[in-house]
Amino acid sequence: MLYRRALTREMGLTAGAVLTVLVAIALVVLFIRLLGDVARGELANEAVFTFLGFSLLYFLPVLMTIALFAGVLLPLSRMWRDSEMVIWFGAGLSLTQWLRPVLAFALPLAAVIFLLTVVLNPWAQAKKNEYRDELRSRSESSLIAPGLFAESGGGQRVYYVDSLNPLTGVVRNVFMQSRIDGQLGLVVAHEGSHTELSDGSRYLVFKDGRRYEGTPGQLDYRVIEFERYWMRLDPVAVGDRATSVRHAPLGELLRDPSPQARAEVLWRFGVPLSALILAVMAIPLGFVNTRAPRSYGLLVALLLYFIYNNLLSLAQAWVSQDKLNAGVGIVAPHLLMLAATALLFYWRMHTRAWRRRRA
Repeated sequence: MLYRRALTREMGLTAGAVLTVLVAIALVVLFIRLLGDVARGELANEAVFTFLGFSLLYFLPVLMTIALFAGVLLPLSRMWRDSEMVIWFGAGLSLTQWLRPVLAFALPLAAVIFLLTVVLNPWAQAKKNEYRDELRSRSESSLIAPGLFAESGGGQRVYYVDSLNPLTGVVRNVFMQSRIDGQLGLVVAHEGSHTELSDGSRYLVFKDGRRYEGTPGQLDYRVIEFERYWMRLDPVAVGDRATSVRHAPLGELLRDPSPQARAEVLWRFGVPLSALILAVMAIPLGFVNTRAPRSYGLLVALLLYFIYNNLLSLAQAWVSQDKLNAGVGIVAPHLLMLAATALLFYWRMHTRAWRRRRA
């Protein structure tokens, strides 16, 4: 019917616009955070965009849930504000008849959120940890970034390079400080490069520079001028990878009787289900009283969203701490919000019927 096509088109445009804005904001925040990790020497500069993709994928289900909620709420609010809903109700439509187009729009998005939380995100987070361990096992040269001081070896070495040629890998105006057995060493060179020999050993090769050696607080420093200075880079040993329920596949979680596994199952199933319930809740929440401030309904909707999200987080924490039965934790938040949705529908339909009788 006409109202279904019009509502579906507007919901799609609104949800797409909201999701685009949220993703853009998340990218900026995550990118700044990752740049901070690079500046502290905790992340190689080559891994920034890879980690950015992994991090965005982790937050994408929550962003899609917000976009779906707003995608249903905002078009319905506009229709109430422009008196279109009054016309549709006068044509014989009831509030519950808007469930069909909303569910037809929300179910595919909820299925995508389910796929992300249950399948893609655990796989992506496991790959992210593998990649992080691989970066940690590489030589220290992967941490060097032009214009930034980079630490390695627990602060035993500090690097700074003025510029880097990405094609040849040659760095210019190199500074390196190293501390071995309490002795401080400084290397200043015109240029440097990373070299790997046939036996797999890796070296930093400095050219045309000086090395200063001595003990801080004493004057017996040695100054050595060199044409080439080779420094061996030993790969960092990585211990056993810590396992986490966040990275475990669903089948493994279902076989695991631990409270942490049950809490993770609660979260993975809870996010897509909450997206669906919020989309339905947006139907009665979309009502706008033209005599009231426009932001009133949006504030109520925002408050209900945060209550729902906090209920899920609280239930997950209690199940993980074995303070709440897993079955109760999985079902209770959604039953509470379903009851609130039913009350909102009843209140909105009852208010309209009462107003018609008074008229």
